Amino acid sequence: MLTLVVPFAVGALATRAHAQDSTRTRRLQSVRVTVTREGSRSVLDLPFGVSRLQVDSGRSGIRRASLTELLINVPGLAVSNRYNPTQDPRLAIRGFGARSAFGIRGVRVVRDGVPLTLADGQTAVDFVDLEGVGSAEVMRGAAGALYGNASGGVLELKSDPFPKGRFDPAFRFVRNADAYRWNTTLAGSAKDNALGWRVTSTGNKGDGPRDYADFSSSVVSGDAAWRRDNSALRAQFTWYDAPTAENPGAVTATELRDVPTVADSQNILRRARKEVGQKLLSLTGEQSWDAGSASATVFSGWRDLYNPQAFAIVGFDRRTLGASARVEQRGFTRNHLWRLTVGTDVQSQRDDRRNWNNCAGRVGAGRPVATCPTVADQGSETIHQLEKVGSAGVFARGEVNRAWLTVTGTLRGDQTAFSVRDYRARYAVGGAVQSRTMSAFTPMLGFSFRVRPMLALYTNLASSFETPTTTELANRPDGSAGLNRELQPQRGGTLEAGLKGGVGRRLFVDLALFRIRTRDELIPFEIPNSGGRRYFRNAGETSRRGAELGVSAALGPVDLGGTFTAIDYTYDDYLVGTTRLDGNAVPGVAPIMSTLFATARQRFGFATLEMQQAGRTAADDANTNYAPGWVLWNARMGLAPHNRLGIQPVVGIDNLFDRHYAANVVTNATRGRFFEPGAGRRAYVSVRIGR
Repeated sequence: MLTLVVPFAVGALATRAHAQDSTRTRRLQSVRVTVTREGSRSVLDLPFGVSRLQVDSGRSGIRRASLTELLINVPGLAVSNRYNPTQDPRLAIRGFGARSAFGIRGVRVVRDGVPLTLADGQTAVDFVDLEGVGSAEVMRGAAGALYGNASGGVLELKSDPFPKGRFDPAFRFVRNADAYRWNTTLAGSAKDNALGWRVTSTGNKGDGPRDYADFSSSVVSGDAAWRRDNSALRAQFTWYDAPTAENPGAVTATELRDVPTVADSQNILRRARKEVGQKLLSLTGEQSWDAGSASATVFSGWRDLYNPQAFAIVGFDRRTLGASARVEQRGFTRNHLWRLTVGTDVQSQRDDRRNWNNCAGRVGAGRPVATCPTVADQGSETIHQLEKVGSAGVFARGEVNRAWLTVTGTLRGDQTAFSVRDYRARYAVGGAVQSRTMSAFTPMLGFSFRVRPMLALYTNLASSFETPTTTELANRPDGSAGLNRELQPQRGGTLEAGLKGGVGRRLFVDLALFRIRTRDELIPFEIPNSGGRRYFRNAGETSRRGAELGVSAALGPVDLGGTFTAIDYTYDDYLVGTTRLDGNAVPGVAPIMSTLFATARQRFGFATLEMQQAGRTAADDANTNYAPGWVLWNARMGLAPHNRLGIQPVVGIDNLFDRHYAANVVTNATRGRFFEPGAGRRAYVSVRIGR
């Protein structure tokens, strides 16, 4: 009980800002976001939960190594570092995204206005270098009316501003017991700051906190922007290569308690791992005028994957292409300030996918000749198909403001088309092409009322739409190629009310209450003897009831921060075979989460103490297996860069009390392997050189 009460009580008194770029409420009016797909907006005018985090603003000395570190202090958001180099962090907002076996689902991810989420709704962020990220904006709740295929919300990463009038090189090196990371950043501006540019290069290498978890990767990113008067043009590129990433897999409850560093023996035997390369190019143009603005973006990407797993070897060559555009116009009529935004998004995705039998570890009589004809790990081909996804959406957002009241309405229409050409069955009767199309209209209506100049009440009624991803459609329980025709998109409706703004001169409050009903919720499961392969089915109905609280305060040289999230996430109508699971908790979502931190600053440096807590979490639909609740403490301190070279050393310890805990839950797993363990106590040192 103490672990629940103390974080809530302390967090309710003082916490770091979540929707602000300063902890002082006297600057709240300047807190503005662009995640709403318009021009810059005050968070107090928006009728939904929005959080804005400025990197290093209140939590000094973070390593910019992962989204887990960057986003832990956002209410309603759970970020799970799986400590598995083959998998991205799991990102879930209000429980949406918890089903993800790898990558991110249910949450749209954007970088400087460029979508990182694919046409089918899945997102990989392993190639994103956070060294150039200056802030993050999170829209919490149904985002279908603005972004289409997303149930949980939106994460937008925004790059650091370019340095003005100078060349600004920087170098960072981070080392702990099992890994090291290095980064070089070159940035500058020219032509009276009309031209800005940045190039970053980052490398990671180590053997991880668990057995069989070696990894290495390199990423190079470039960013250049030209701005003159009311026009702007921006080009960005990313090149990523990860030749080594071993997969230690999940563990049992006994292993989690006694030997959490152990790897799944089947993963070692089958040499489960990942090799991946990715490239992304984008070009964005903007034009503004006195009462409006317009922007357009085009982007293209390439991703190549070779992914031996315990059940098979999976490989694909992916090509993506997309464009988006929006126009905003503002006006004033009969004492009403109005705003209208219209836009469109189109994306395509083309995966040339091949699966082979995994013959690693099969010797002698255990090596069947039909599926393993040679001595190589890669056996006979089982799937070769071309998967295509095309998505298109249009949206309109209108807003009317008078005095203290703002009324917002949004409507979006989407269509997502899937097709599969099975090359192995091209001569079969009926042809080798299968296709499916999924459509939705997602409206939203919201109201925001300023009860004080710096405090607003809001409410909204919103809808969401989320398709299965290509992988979820292609993983058929019977093992055949093609698309799962029984799997349907999930659809939901959200009712939300909240309060946000300044209370007094030093305290910022962000409170949200919500209720969400979802039909055809996408639920993962495993089949015995399938080697850990994930399949998906629809639940009839689920419901979520929850509360999110974030507060912040600055007390002289001390910044305090924290969050508290409570969610009741249950099946209302769910039949599996002949078993009714109505009333059970949906697995993978902690019913209680909280965070807390304090940073003290002096002229010579800083010290930070952080706490994270999660409650006992169901691991399966039947609610017979649970991940124990946990509390972690982290600490770090660093010196301020007073010298000419700007040298800033930081030392820290993660998991200060060396707790054994499940960093992530693998829902409905077989062989009792529900848990991906977090790292034990780890000390690290970070040195940054640069102004």
